[in-house]
Amino acid sequence: MKNAFTIAFALLFSFILFAQSKKAEKAKEYLKEGMMASSAMDEESAIKYYKKAVKSDPTYNTAWLQLARSLSKTGTEYELRKTAYQSILITDSISKTGLSAYGGLRSLCQFEGKFDSVAIYYQKVMSHPQLSEKQKVKMSKDKKSVEYAAAAYKKPLRFDPYLMNSSINDPDALQYFPVLTGDENKMIFTRRYKGSQNEDIYIARRTGSWHEAKKLEGAINSHEGEGTATITADGNTLICSYCGNSRENMGNCDLYYSTLENGNWTKLKNLGATINTKHYEAQPTLSADGRVLLFISDRPNGIGGLDIYSSTKDEIGNWSTPKNLGAIINTKKNEGSPFLHSNGEVLFFASKGHIGFGGYDLYAADIEEGNWQAPRNLGYPINDQLNQLSMCVSPDGKTGYFSKEEYDVSSIMANQSRIWSFEVPPELKLGHRSNYITGNVYDNITKRPVAATMQLINLEDAQTKTMVVSRPSDGKYMVMLAEGSDFAFYAETRGYLFKSVSFEYSEMDNIEPIKMDIYLDPIIKGVTVQLNNIYFETGKWTLLSKSKVELNKLFQLMKTNPSLKIELGGHTDNVGSDQSNNELSLNRVNSVVDYLKEKGIPTTRMVGKGYGALKPIADNSTTKGRKENRRVEFTVLDIK
Repeated sequence: MKNAFTIAFALLFSFILFAQSKKAEKAKEYLKEGMMASSAMDEESAIKYYKKAVKSDPTYNTAWLQLARSLSKTGTEYELRKTAYQSILITDSISKTGLSAYGGLRSLCQFEGKFDSVAIYYQKVMSHPQLSEKQKVKMSKDKKSVEYAAAAYKKPLRFDPYLMNSSINDPDALQYFPVLTGDENKMIFTRRYKGSQNEDIYIARRTGSWHEAKKLEGAINSHEGEGTATITADGNTLICSYCGNSRENMGNCDLYYSTLENGNWTKLKNLGATINTKHYEAQPTLSADGRVLLFISDRPNGIGGLDIYSSTKDEIGNWSTPKNLGAIINTKKNEGSPFLHSNGEVLFFASKGHIGFGGYDLYAADIEEGNWQAPRNLGYPINDQLNQLSMCVSPDGKTGYFSKEEYDVSSIMANQSRIWSFEVPPELKLGHRSNYITGNVYDNITKRPVAATMQLINLEDAQTKTMVVSRPSDGKYMVMLAEGSDFAFYAETRGYLFKSVSFEYSEMDNIEPIKMDIYLDPIIKGVTVQLNNIYFETGKWTLLSKSKVELNKLFQLMKTNPSLKIELGGHTDNVGSDQSNNELSLNRVNSVVDYLKEKGIPTTRMVGKGYGALKPIADNSTTKGRKENRRVEFTVLDIK
């Protein structure tokens, strides 16, 4: 009886082994068919064969790995991909297949935003016996990002974004690259409808709330791709990228510009060979005054991939040869969507190469004394494991706008991109806020509009922060003004005396927009102009260094008009004796005369007079009034 049982058991065991062997052979056949389908780029058929293979032999780890790879290529069945990698590790964690499974799980956790798990699987990969030294060196570069993401995830910023409504976001389209005008009442962005590759530029206007976005008026949008636009603070100049064949492109994508004239946008015009090449140029951003242009390009001799380049426009409108922003900003991977804040001191951009959460993250970099500082990741949850591609921040630094790619849970392909808004967390440390000065420039006699150059100069370093030209049709201008410095503001044009205004914003707690119409005086006999940026030591006549900006403006006026003769008049408040005030005012005027004389202006063209407190222009009983009365003026005595 015992022998019979032994024989029966042996036969059963042999049958089981035979059945298993047949299943294993069948699984190998399915794997072979699947790999042939993959080679023919038929991943759908390959997936069917791989599924049959692992069903025939659930321990067939090679088939599990191929199934996971094909599912990744098609972006389908996310949970099955995870099951595939986990199935491999049940029986095999130390072979190369096991190494691939750890790497695959790391990628899936990255996609899910499970940064603690990413860190765990990263360590599994780095300590794996099958990882080559070359691979280990390559992957070691990810260490800081893995550690940063895991830590930042545990300390999220105070961030509560809200989805902008259907006036901005069309559910049937993808929206991205938002940018605002200086008054924050117009938003320019790019829209592409699903199923189409054609991008168009849209504009939304705000009067309390945002109105429905419309295609930008005029001759800008076409049946081909215009997008990723930037606009000056005054809303009068636009630069965008264009990828198509119906315009005079130098490469596959070029940068074009248009100006607003009489309410209509002019036909797009190529920025020319100084900016554009046969390579890729796109995603521009302009400084508030339109004098600095940043954009991305893959032209040769860059840092790597897509880099950010910068060009400046001179006084006659020519762009300089673009310069790479360098290795502090650019990496060997792609950078993109630069946005230069209206304060001119902070650059926001996207990058795949700096420390972050994976994919494209958003960064901010400050400029100090003309040099870019190391970028800082904007943190979680502004950034996460997905692609954050573009962001702008309002001039006052309070509100941010960004576009975010969105995915189906089972797909690795973005199926939506919408624009969000949020209150800027204080941890972002935007730097100096900015507001704006706006108004119209007129001829003081005819009251007709004048096209004048509006220049904002930092009195501490004499650097021009902003320079724009008022619109010829109505004299309209807008100049962005950043807190944190003392500024001299000038309006000037040929045939007129310049007008100066002082803005002391170095210690202001609150900056509000300023409405200021400017009336320029023609250069005619008898006209008096107040110099608002001449500064002396208290109670003395020694000129302070920040007076040089205004004194040099006066020098240039006299140099440009060699027949101009002026009287320089000094004035004080009524504090002190008449004699001391008269002496102080005359000595201060003489200091101005001496400065101009040293610059080359003959003394025969200047007369200095000290009026003391004789001609007040404000109430001497107030601090503000006394300050206004302490001034230097010049009057035109003769002009030929």
